[in-house]
Amino acid sequence: MIKKKRILHVITRLDPGGSTTNTLETVARLDRSRFEVDLVSGLTSDSLAEATGFIARHGIPCRYVRSLRRDINPFWDICAFIALIVIMRRGKYDIVHTHSSKAGILGRWAAKFSGIKHIVHTPHGHVFYGYFSSRVTRFFVLLERAAARITDRLVALTSKGIEEHLTFGVGIRSQWGAIPSGIDLEKFFYIAEEGARIRRSLGIAMDALVFVSVARLEPVKGNVYLIEAMADILSLYPLTRLVIVGDGGEREILIKKARDLGIAENVIFTGSQRDVVPFLSAGDVFLLGSLNEGMGRAVVEAMACGLPSVVSNTGGLPELIEDGKEGFLVEPGNSRAFALAMRKLSNDKDLRKIMSDRARQKADAKFSIKTMVRSIETLYEELGR
Repeated sequence: MIKKKRILHVITRLDPGGSTTNTLETVARLDRSRFEVDLVSGLTSDSLAEATGFIARHGIPCRYVRSLRRDINPFWDICAFIALIVIMRRGKYDIVHTHSSKAGILGRWAAKFSGIKHIVHTPHGHVFYGYFSSRVTRFFVLLERAAARITDRLVALTSKGIEEHLTFGVGIRSQWGAIPSGIDLEKFFYIAEEGARIRRSLGIAMDALVFVSVARLEPVKGNVYLIEAMADILSLYPLTRLVIVGDGGEREILIKKARDLGIAENVIFTGSQRDVVPFLSAGDVFLLGSLNEGMGRAVVEAMACGLPSVVSNTGGLPELIEDGKEGFLVEPGNSRAFALAMRKLSNDKDLRKIMSDRARQKADAKFSIKTMVRSIETLYEELGR
């Protein structure tokens, strides 16, 4: 009988977002005949209801470490580090797989001090620009470089992600591999009626052109540039709507921005949603204004819904959207560039249909969740050889 490998996944927090979904889906779907899988997470100020429900439904063994927090705090960080060492030594794991920045630093060093045989890290993007001052960013780069030296495998979501990390001296090329974040394509098969329902609930006419974005309401996501672009679009297409799905610290600032531009009635903030697919299916075009993006899971979900996209030309987004094929790539932070691309799609229904078909085909071919999990299982098996 082949001995199962014991795997521990460690993530900073299970708040709504791509890194959480990626981690939970991986833990839930790994082959239980070959792997025993546990999960450790810090707590979050956001609701844990969606994550805890998923964990319960799939019977995932999960422990919460209260001291594992996103913000830097020497006292809590030391407490988290000690707690992780205790968990890892007791669990006698073969592989520790960490996710995101804080869990990636503390978790990998805890694994090293615990004598864990193999260490894997998925950064889910990076914080090297768009988040902090240059001084703080340099500090994070140094931490990532040091942690990479004790890591067996580094997993980016895109090949662009690999190149960006290598540019900053994080790891060496032989450590890196790209495994795109997969999505459950089955839930996109029956969505047309849901889109109509969402339009009715938001008071949007069925024949109105709807731009939709799914993003945290934080500066790095560039939502302000989408709102500024909408002011330009509405001068030509006054019935158009922008639906922004998500929540965050910039919510009131963005609402005020729309009000100051005189377009408050045309910009709809839905808040955080457990299931974004119905909102995507209510749209005609997807937008993402990020200044820095690891992969852009919401873009893949929009592609699976058959939406053409206008997204920032940053991070891994060019690997999802080829300019002029599944949508348009525009300069990050440039609301005028967004407006011009949005106008092209507003003017041309046939172009939207062509890009829609290409987007759906690409999502089906490259980004299934089964493909992602198989790739991770292969990585784990290779580490044991």
